[in-house]
Amino acid sequence: MGYERALRAVNLKPTDKIPLLGTIGDTRFGERLTGVRSSEGNRYLRALYETLDVDMIYVLETRIDRKPIKQEEDTVYGKFEDFEDCFPYYDSFHIAYKGYTLARTKTATQLWVVERPFKTYREMLKYLKNYDPREDEPRSAKEIAEYCRRTYQHYQGILKDLTLVAGETYLTLFTFFIVRVGWRLLARLILKDADVFDEVAEKYAEVTRRHTEAWAESGIKVFVCHDDIAFREGPVMSPEWFREHVFPLYKEIWRPLKDKGIKVLFISDGNYLPLIDGLIEAGAEGFKINPDARLSCRDIERLCAEYGGKKVLALSPRRDILKNRGVKEAVSEVEFITALARRCNGVFFHGLGDTPHLEACYRAWIRSRGRWNAGPEP
Repeated sequence: MGYERALRAVNLKPTDKIPLLGTIGDTRFGERLTGVRSSEGNRYLRALYETLDVDMIYVLETRIDRKPIKQEEDTVYGKFEDFEDCFPYYDSFHIAYKGYTLARTKTATQLWVVERPFKTYREMLKYLKNYDPREDEPRSAKEIAEYCRRTYQHYQGILKDLTLVAGETYLTLFTFFIVRVGWRLLARLILKDADVFDEVAEKYAEVTRRHTEAWAESGIKVFVCHDDIAFREGPVMSPEWFREHVFPLYKEIWRPLKDKGIKVLFISDGNYLPLIDGLIEAGAEGFKINPDARLSCRDIERLCAEYGGKKVLALSPRRDILKNRGVKEAVSEVEFITALARRCNGVFFHGLGDTPHLEACYRAWIRSRGRWNAGPEP
């Protein structure tokens, strides 16, 4: 079953077919595929994962008993407290959003920052010099662990041996600054006043470490660390900058997980390939490449040549090709990724969703998934 296949894959062992990370298609596709309506909740969830044969998913600390969103307006505004009962996740969103004016659309699970208490760079510097995010997280790692354990047991209990459920932090470090400060001011901060960034980052890393300590006690076998550290054109800053200012903090954040033998996988939007060696030094054991990176075939081939069979990889077809090209090109992109995935142990497939050619791409995935010729166990 998928649970065991995922465990073999993250340990770089051969599997009977290419492992799948996450689902395929949208809700309408899932309902048509399973014959079960999404309104049936857990029954639909299990039917979907069984039909797609999903091997692994990752989840944030989830508000299992949250209230449903009832919103008639296209957009509503308020503070985090106004949205908290319906907000689906814990993580550190209550810290990132605290005190800010936020917006929520009808269909979104995330919130958008509309107004911060500072507008100029000078005002932001003054704010950060007096800011300590630790003061906004009163919970201990032991208390947070209850939420992590509840989340893991909820989803793993539904999926059982079908799918391996991994834990996740979303606002690990850099993404927290993106939300709290905003891209424009953050760019100036890391270029002009890196010492101020460092001071706040070290404090916030202590908060994130509480969450990894908590996840380490939840029962998970795999952990996914999300942090947006790159654009499509490449990393936000040089590898040397990240080695000095960010990766040492990652190492401490991941230590509780590593000490428990939990595999740590990393994910970021954009093209972060130049940062992979530094991430490995910090302790990452695998990498998910998002479809928005738009890596060339040569880049993907080089990635597999250098790290395939040595580190876990999760590869996807390019979103722009799936969405904007013809059916032949979209199918060819799926076949290209699956052909690479078959060469090495520990390569997952993901990201087949946003395309007008979903049926054809799905059939290509099914045809390709079981043609296995990966290497022996390391």
